[in-house]
Amino acid sequence: RINAYIEEEVQRRLRKMNFLNGGGVDLSVSCDSLRHLMSRTARMLCAGAKEPVRVSVPRYVLRGQGKDEHFEFEVKVSVMDDSWTVFRRYSRFREMHRSLKSKYPELAALEFPPKKLFGNRDERMVSERRSHLERYLRNLFRVMLSCSGSPLKPDEDGVFRLSKFNICEFSPFFKKGVFESSSHGTG
Repeated sequence: RINAYIEEEVQRRLRKMNFLNGGGVDLSVSCDSLRHLMSRTARMLCAGAKEPVRVSVPRYVLRGQGKDEHFEFEVKVSVMDDSWTVFRRYSRFREMHRSLKSKYPELAALEFPPKKLFGNRDERMVSERRSHLERYLRNLFRVMLSCSGSPLKPDEDGVFRLSKFNICEFSPFFKKGVFESSSHGTG
């Protein structure tokens, strides 16, 4: 059942990558490596291995007043035995996605929730966005933990040497307090 899901996800991403590349680029190397990486992750999960990074977006909060009113999403991250929480606006998620996508082409196929021009304060839309952002972060780590060019991948022996420091170096998005002086997050 997991293999069928993985194959379906690989095919969906390949179609999307092919569409984004105009259909003229040979993606066979990327396809094979993506299949290999996803199947390795599936084997790890089937074997009952503890996920090296766990991430969730359990809730959102309304901050500010008047025209400065906005939602911030709680992001909980656990790396091995270390856990921390940050609050981020949607715009920070989007900035992180753009930045990482330019560094790691494997992330271009990840589905990122689109920006909404209207209704972005509607509770139902924010709840749906929360769910999509959580799925995005989980997929982000799934790909980065498997990708050959990733600073988060396991060493030659297949052992993850992850820490809170590694994750925060990977992206300042996950660093506590990094956005607290701006209008786009509380850190």
